[in-house]
Amino acid sequence: MGARSKTDNQQDSPPTPGMVTKLFDRVRVIKRNHPELSRRVDAMEAEIRDRLMSIRDCIDEFPPMERELITVLVINGVHKMCDEILIDDVTDNA
Repeated sequence: MGARSKTDNQQDSPPTPGMVTKLFDRVRVIKRNHPELSRRVDAMEAEIRDRLMSIRDCIDEFPPMERELITVLVINGVHKMCDEILIDDVTDNA
């Protein structure tokens, strides 16, 4: 096997005190530096939440024995879309 990459080493390192605080601070700075984009993302997240609530209301109309399976399928579908759109597209363009 070859040498471990820097990314592998970072994943193996244990969390350090203050790590989460540093990440939140970094996110806060990024959002502060891009207020309009942050507001747009927040608004779209609220829209996604509203749509998911509508999906949940629709799922609630299924017979009780089928709700759990339908819920899992919807969650998997949404997760897959998030991966394809938000993650795969970023790595494809890199």
